[in-house]
Amino acid sequence: MANPDDDELDSDGDGLTNREERIAGTSPYSSDTDLDGIDDATDMATGNPLDSNPNTPRDPETDKARLMREQYLSFAKSVLSDATLSYSALYERYASDRADIQQSARSLDQSVATAALKAGLDAKTTIQLLAQGPKTQYQTQSLDADAKKAALPGILKYSQSTVEAIQRQRYTEYAIAVTGRQWTYPDLYREHISNDLIAIQLDQRVAAAALRAGESPEAVTSLLQQGPYSQFQVGLKQVNPAVIEQYGRGTVAQVQEIQSLRPPTPERTRQRPKDLER
Repeated sequence: MANPDDDELDSDGDGLTNREERIAGTSPYSSDTDLDGIDDATDMATGNPLDSNPNTPRDPETDKARLMREQYLSFAKSVLSDATLSYSALYERYASDRADIQQSARSLDQSVATAALKAGLDAKTTIQLLAQGPKTQYQTQSLDADAKKAALPGILKYSQSTVEAIQRQRYTEYAIAVTGRQWTYPDLYREHISNDLIAIQLDQRVAAAALRAGESPEAVTSLLQQGPYSQFQVGLKQVNPAVIEQYGRGTVAQVQEIQSLRPPTPERTRQRPKDLER
């Protein structure tokens, strides 16, 4: 939220107060919001409508959205190997209707989501993260509040399908590594849903490989939720996702104990919840 105490300040030194910038739609923290080489005060004096410029990223409306944008930028800097990148520069690079630029924006979302998931962000948070990416923000830049609200289901579907596809691909890559066989995810699913024991053993092997690769327990728990066993239980058996998450956490805890060469204690020995019985 805006701080009324700094309304009369000129935080970016462009000749406009923070309050004037918020009213105009320009950024109080960038002297050249639309990156056109002309400072915001001159733009306003000459009547340049900044809020109609598609290459000007709209500021997040909530503290949570601002945090998501900061996290997105942090991951983008990492995957693009550019520590000096600003969000405005990132947005300008990917804000376009050109098919090749849109594909590049999707690829960036996929890379950012992969990095976030490996870092331990859960799937829900990663979905919210993608909503602050240049691709989504460009699509909603010119929408008013009502139109943006109507577009949210499509945004959610895009972000969710992106995250789920990445998790399934990552699971498949680990499954290939631990089994020595080449799989597609559909083949992996068909091969393992007919036998609970075999499917659970695969989850354990995938979890062990992911932990050895340095992924956090939270990241591995999230990964297992896209494995064949969990997907079968949720999709066809209608098991509560919270039960599946508990199963994933138990599996990861058991694998961690085995890897540390400590026998599991009775109270931490993972048992399949009754909800998962066929």
